Amino acid sequence: MKRPAFDPLARLARLTLRRPRLTLLAALCLVLLAGVAGAGVTEQLHHGGTAVEDAESARADETLSRDFHGGSPSVALVATTSGSVDAPDAARAGAELVARARTFPHVVAVHGYWPGRDAALRGRGGHAAVVHVRVTASESEAHERVQPLLDALTGRHGPLQVRATGPSPVRLAIEEQTRDDLVHTELLEAPLVAAVLVVVFGGVVTAGLALMVGLCAMVGAAALLRALNGFTDVSLIALNLATALGFALAVDFSLFLLARYREERARTPDPAAALEATVRRTGRTVTVSALTVIGSLAALLVFPVDMLRSVAYGGIAVVAASAVLALTALPAAVLLLGDRIDALSFRRRRTPRSPGDGRWYRLAHRVMARPVPVVLVLGSLLAVLVLPFGSARFGSFDDRALPGDSPVRQATDTLRSDFDYQALHPVQVALPGLDAERDGPELGRYARKMSRIEHVRRVETATGVYRDGQRVAGPPAGHASPAGVWAAVVTDVGPESTEGTRVVRDVRALPSPAPVLVGGTQAWLVDLQDTLRDRLAPALALIAALTLALLGWSTRSLLLPVKALVLNTVSLTATFGVMVFVFQEGHLHRWLGFTPTGVTDTLQPVLVLCVAFGLSMDYEVLLLSRTVEEHARGAPTRQAVALAVQRTAGLFTASALIVVVVMAALATSGLMVLKVVGVGVAMAVLIDATVIRLLLAPALMAVTGRANWWLPRLPRTPRLLRRSRSTLPRPRGARGSAEPGPEPRERDPAGR
Repeated sequence: MKRPAFDPLARLARLTLRRPRLTLLAALCLVLLAGVAGAGVTEQLHHGGTAVEDAESARADETLSRDFHGGSPSVALVATTSGSVDAPDAARAGAELVARARTFPHVVAVHGYWPGRDAALRGRGGHAAVVHVRVTASESEAHERVQPLLDALTGRHGPLQVRATGPSPVRLAIEEQTRDDLVHTELLEAPLVAAVLVVVFGGVVTAGLALMVGLCAMVGAAALLRALNGFTDVSLIALNLATALGFALAVDFSLFLLARYREERARTPDPAAALEATVRRTGRTVTVSALTVIGSLAALLVFPVDMLRSVAYGGIAVVAASAVLALTALPAAVLLLGDRIDALSFRRRRTPRSPGDGRWYRLAHRVMARPVPVVLVLGSLLAVLVLPFGSARFGSFDDRALPGDSPVRQATDTLRSDFDYQALHPVQVALPGLDAERDGPELGRYARKMSRIEHVRRVETATGVYRDGQRVAGPPAGHASPAGVWAAVVTDVGPESTEGTRVVRDVRALPSPAPVLVGGTQAWLVDLQDTLRDRLAPALALIAALTLALLGWSTRSLLLPVKALVLNTVSLTATFGVMVFVFQEGHLHRWLGFTPTGVTDTLQPVLVLCVAFGLSMDYEVLLLSRTVEEHARGAPTRQAVALAVQRTAGLFTASALIVVVVMAALATSGLMVLKVVGVGVAMAVLIDATVIRLLLAPALMAVTGRANWWLPRLPRTPRLLRRSRSTLPRPRGARGSAEPGPEPRERDPAGR
């Protein structure tokens, strides 16, 4: 007697549906425990994690703080007054401010306008002055070491209004804004998604089920990230992205399953049998989709950057939780509801007479009737969208990533308008072990060479101030210690700009009289860019390998996975072009509410790539799985594609609409970082669900024809592949047969 094929999804369905109340009770207990465990997670996570592990810039910063008590300030206190900063009451308040700053722990240097009246620290109009404070604190320690200082020293001090800026205050302000945005986006996206689901399903109960799965996934994401924070640094931004991603995918998976249940229920009156068939067939699509998203997020683990890794940890956990909830708790709830699932429905479903009366079916055939012109026209359109990406200038977002009413941003605006802003952010060159007296001539020659570098205004070090290769002034204080010397390379460009990174590369390329460590914001950006560039190829290789393996296992084809990978690449590059057009060049900045900086943040394309790739592949998996299923029933290629488009187009367009709504809510946040990710992912999904899946994918499958299904004969079929093939329906005829297979029985909730 032949043993039945092993099908884990069928076993999972039978186990879940045999005890639906126990399944729901277990899911409810887990969600309640997650809610308790995740309570207060926003206070436990902090912004940061953008420094590269053991980078030269980080070692330079540590050396300057430990051995020189110098370098760029981590906090700049900007004091403004309606009168003059030299007035007696303002001077008295300013001197008290400087003295009080020195009392805080972990403060290694304070240099202010008062009492010495350094002209470089006085604003051009005489109404502002600055106090520089150097605090030894890493990104993860800023909340503990810098926040108390800001709480005590900012605000009103006599006639002075004090605001803070600098690397640490900017990071802390981003952290606070991220917390506010998390609440804002959750309050906005949930009702919007609920409204979309009600329209898509034509009923309140089914929409409520999908929404509940999404909300449970969000609760799980918060608990998982709080647990992960006990083992590794987790960025607060990871919570925003993980909750949005988990919510979108949980709703997507629920949509796929509920729509397939409608279809299976039309074939059998037994709800349990229909649900088992749903989990067995669409559960395969959900599993492959979830694994594809997990694979694309796992590529972030290749980069030694804590923020990217924390997004990967949170994303992987929440995607897995979303898939498990959709495959267990959702079928159990549907079985217990029975016919009540149609309660509060307002849309009448009609049964189509034949596959040809569906608008998606007719669209697919029209596209496949002229596939070559369709490919050429759409390829040209996508190429136009890609063009702006060729002029991308990679840098980093600065304080302008914050809303305009942020006190930190207002303080930085004062520095830009009233002070020598670039002088506050020099390239920092530490030369430990160099003696200023013994090695003075060599140090002077080295400083002269640095001063001739393009975009360098002057070099300040222990032997003097140098400009254009000439010594123009005596040495400023604080550039030498028993541990060595350091130099401040002042530029005429912004520290987060592409030109600023070129200065660092030129400085590092110069022969130096002693081992050198180059730090500062510009050097941090160079180290980050170099790390991302070096690890990008392995990350892309990981995504490609996992995608090809999963789709190859799912479709039993060589060409279809390659085609899917190429189409997703085209979609994402077009998205990157749109991101440069909107955010770097500043188009639509008034509508989206941001200040363009003229650069594309180095981290954003990597984030958008890994998040959007998995979401976009969701629709390809859904389309291909139904195409393979129809072809296995005996339909020829074009007929199988048209039937698959008819059965899935309504689903993935509705799913895309839900993702766009979630990401649009993310784009309304006050932070530039979240705006870019929200707009980028929404654009990628929109392009993918319309141009790619509805038009370009059917056209390419029509061009390749029977080659879509080619698979070389293997000496021995792998056991896993034999089992996976057994889950498909047996063909009703030969593969070249024109027999179309069973006709659709009923429109699904997405309006097919």
